[in-house]
Amino acid sequence: MDLIWNVSLICPWDCEFCCTDAVHVQKIAGSVVLRESGLSSNRIIPMGKFEPEHLRELGIKLNAYDYALIDRQKRGLEIDFDSKLSVLKNVHERNPEIDFAGGDPLACLENYLLIKKASEMFGKENISVTSTGHSLARYSLEELAKIVGTFEFTYDEPDSCGAEVRPKGYNALNILWAARIRILGVRTKCQIPLQSNNISIERIREIYQRLTDSGIEEILLMRTFPVGRGAKFLNEKSIELGPRDYISAISEFRKLECSIGGPRVRVQCALKNLFPKERASNPCDLMQSSFGINSKGQLLLSAWATNAVGLPLAEEFVLGDLSKQSISEIESSERFLRYKVRLDENFGHCKIFAYVNSEIKSENAIFMRTDPLFSNLNNQLSKS
Repeated sequence: MDLIWNVSLICPWDCEFCCTDAVHVQKIAGSVVLRESGLSSNRIIPMGKFEPEHLRELGIKLNAYDYALIDRQKRGLEIDFDSKLSVLKNVHERNPEIDFAGGDPLACLENYLLIKKASEMFGKENISVTSTGHSLARYSLEELAKIVGTFEFTYDEPDSCGAEVRPKGYNALNILWAARIRILGVRTKCQIPLQSNNISIERIREIYQRLTDSGIEEILLMRTFPVGRGAKFLNEKSIELGPRDYISAISEFRKLECSIGGPRVRVQCALKNLFPKERASNPCDLMQSSFGINSKGQLLLSAWATNAVGLPLAEEFVLGDLSKQSISEIESSERFLRYKVRLDENFGHCKIFAYVNSEIKSENAIFMRTDPLFSNLNNQLSKS
């Protein structure tokens, strides 16, 4: 079982198309500014002078991100540390692989403690962290390397293009710190959401060469999802790709892997449906092997099931509450069992895209053949 846990929405970056609607946090003139709800709502709080007991023992000074998390926990927007430990206890029987994501999980000291506990329970090889170079710099890389098996990061704009869709410095810091932690024996995986700005042959080659030079072992080519702030971003920028675009970009990355011998190229779940000869079963891994957990401890059908303000995409995507229920209890629920037998109704389609593009938003929409990438694939390929 692979659990992608968006353990907190706190983040130092304000990417326009953040799929989880991460909360952008800054320290300004001694105060902490939180930009929430699609970055449209500003909340200002004092830095604070207290340190929760579970953080005091580390002797590390709390920063703006820590106080922002504490504030959101007090408002009931994210679960507290004890509830996070309950989530670990409630999934223990499945000995899962857990990817701690966000927001940026390492922005907050509390999540470092949680990751350390998870590593003790499940072993470091079962623990990955999807973070950014900005937050990695807060910790001892040697200590992180003892508890994390894989460091995942994003590098989706080559150095030459500056910052077209990402904040300035985002990609450069990510790859800098990924290369540093790799030297300590931590596996590194680069996530690349494919968009119209990064699929030209020139940019693909520059990205791949940069990753090769940095010693990165693996690449995951992904779709840019119309969830979180991404829904508005995709509508305004019109950068959603068609099947020919994806096939061309993926093929170019694979050619470079063969010719240069750099990072291994993997393709995200439903994108595998573009290459039917390569798949033996339904490539969508939703509920087959992968689930999401949000910052409230809710078990979701998918880690991508997030709406424009960081809440579940719809109630139909919520399977249960792992801060209060065991995984086996949730797996025996009527909803879980009902969904499990429906997974192949839209074989090969991404169920997030299917739901978003369905006219009627209901449980049935999850299982409809309405993913635009595959709903009329042959005609799209012939026209393009």
